[in-house]
Amino acid sequence: MNSLFFKELNAWFEPGRARLNIGCGRQVSLVAGVETGQLVGTFQTLERVAEYATGCGARSTMVSNFLLNGQGHGDNGRIVFRDPKELRQVLSAAGIIVPTVSAHCAAYAHLSAIWGAEYAEKFVPASVMAKGTQYAEDWSEEYLLGMLETGTAAGIHIFGWFWGLWGHPVLHSGYPWVFGWDGMMAAGLDRFVRKTEKIRAKANELGAYLAHEIHPGTGAICARDFALLLMATDYDRSMCVWGDPSHCWAGEDWTQRFTSPFVAPRVVGSHAKNFKRLTGASTLMISEDWPQRGHQFCGHGEGEVNLESYAKMLLSIGVGDRFCAINGGDLMPLYSEAEDSILPLTAPSPQLLGACSAGIKWVNEHLTGMSMTTATFTDGMAGA
Repeated sequence: MNSLFFKELNAWFEPGRARLNIGCGRQVSLVAGVETGQLVGTFQTLERVAEYATGCGARSTMVSNFLLNGQGHGDNGRIVFRDPKELRQVLSAAGIIVPTVSAHCAAYAHLSAIWGAEYAEKFVPASVMAKGTQYAEDWSEEYLLGMLETGTAAGIHIFGWFWGLWGHPVLHSGYPWVFGWDGMMAAGLDRFVRKTEKIRAKANELGAYLAHEIHPGTGAICARDFALLLMATDYDRSMCVWGDPSHCWAGEDWTQRFTSPFVAPRVVGSHAKNFKRLTGASTLMISEDWPQRGHQFCGHGEGEVNLESYAKMLLSIGVGDRFCAINGGDLMPLYSEAEDSILPLTAPSPQLLGACSAGIKWVNEHLTGMSMTTATFTDGMAGA
């Protein structure tokens, strides 16, 4: 791949081809949903997660891919999913509307495993990892293909995603060290196109949308990175974006990222999530101690992102219109992901606070019911 492709991206990018050109033609309003990846460890099953979510006031769930797995999955590398009809029945019985899937970690493992077991061992069965990194990569591809078939058969068409490390890990560090990236980037982008070809083809066949969450340490860590992947795949229709403003802290704010022509026409859904900075602490320290880090996730109402303004921005760039064109209906959930660096995720006892339930409550109190206006306030003045 010619290095000019990524050095002169602005000149090569074609905004017209980036558009999905889909819309529902209805007035879309927002409701509360919840990301369930954070709940799997506590509740284990889709039934229990759905019960907890709806009990806290969520109307939709972003279902962790791990909750789609069936009995015996992972035994000696087996890939087993629950019956799609059963999944549909469980969600319907719980009152869940327009569910999506969170496949972030499984998708990340696919491209990242080859660089070392540490990039995938938390996201694939131990029996798979024991057979080596190349096996883990191949297995992950088969898993993702099966997951897309299972999810779409259950009526789900948007899959939250992390494209993994398509190039050497140093490329995804966010800082050009060591030097001499041209060759690594060209080879990496070629690898991305080849290694994702079957997955993208399956998504297009099934009418599924792979919504990458722009995130540090993944295959696209800013709007421009996503444009690289979009161009490399010839503007593949399945290549979309999942919104999350809590990752906009390294020079590209959430308004710039999500209204960028590289990203705006491909956003098909979003988390509600916030962050704050710890004064005097680096956002890039080599530490996993979250309360000490300079960038910290926090409650929806206390961080740097005005989530009410963010929700209005999503409506204004057409995210609700695209979401409902894909899923039907006229409701778009904003999926609360209240990862708090200080508070417990779920309440330790009835009288104490849990970040997850508090996040759902906040979305219901501040964002539920928002809809895109069909006329401006000046139209009303003119008619007076």
